[in-house]
Amino acid sequence: MIDDPTLSHLSAKELMPWIGVPIHVNQPRHVGDTPLHDHDFLEMVFVIEGRGIHRTIHGQKPISTGDVFILHPGQWHAYEQCRNLEIYNCCFGIGLLTRELAWARTDPLLAGMLPTRLPSAGSPGRPNGQGVIAIRLSDERRQACINELEAIRALQRDGDPVADRAALVGRLLLVLQQVARELGRETRTQPVEPDPSVAIAVQALEERLAHDWSLEELAKLLDLNRSYLVRLFKRHAGLSPMAWLARRRAEKAAVLLLTTNLPVAEIGRTVGWHDPNYFARRFRAAFGMTATAYRNQLPCPALVRHADDWIQW
Repeated sequence: MIDDPTLSHLSAKELMPWIGVPIHVNQPRHVGDTPLHDHDFLEMVFVIEGRGIHRTIHGQKPISTGDVFILHPGQWHAYEQCRNLEIYNCCFGIGLLTRELAWARTDPLLAGMLPTRLPSAGSPGRPNGQGVIAIRLSDERRQACINELEAIRALQRDGDPVADRAALVGRLLLVLQQVARELGRETRTQPVEPDPSVAIAVQALEERLAHDWSLEELAKLLDLNRSYLVRLFKRHAGLSPMAWLARRRAEKAAVLLLTTNLPVAEIGRTVGWHDPNYFARRFRAAFGMTATAYRNQLPCPALVRHADDWIQW
């Protein structure tokens, strides 16, 4: 892979405290455009005031007061045409999800917001998950989140990073709870207890994205009936296994289109679609345009070369 120089990479190692828990909250104000960037930590963004355009793998979306979005590790994004866009960034490292908050990944309320698969410890590569969740908070929930985020900032500024571990994690959980409850209300669904078979299936598909998967092979891997596997996967992931795989391949292809100079046909082969015509049809079905048009439309040009020049950490 050849990285596009317009994509900035932010890491938890550079941002998070060296001791204590890997949590960081800040409150920047953006004017104009910001560079395209990704990061290896989970980020929740709360829009407090102002307006702008949020650009993600799924396209452009106007954002304003009350909007919240959750970006999983590896998800790239950028802000454009910002008019005094004031936000809270609430960031936490994946280490929390393997230690203090490991249980949250199987919690019926919280699991839907968190990555289904984490990079292995010490992995030199960046996570490749492309999850992005967007919702709007009620005024009451937004204010409750702001109160907790300000409390975290105060602990960061004046507290003890070791002695205040429990307080920091507790405040973060209160923020996650508010967002998760609003997400459940918007989707009008009851939380579903995560299923280990679906988790294994997702991991297998992710790890061998380019493999010529069939429903029969996946069902055999899990020792499940094909029809039952489809029903189970739809219940927990919202799509059938093969539809989920197609969407994930399209998302991976979109990332490669933006972050490499690989030919379009080669990108198709890399994600498992060896027939260029079939790749073209599946990509258009996912994003409403050709792969070439997608590459030409995105990303927005970086205005600076170093994240520290514009991100108000």
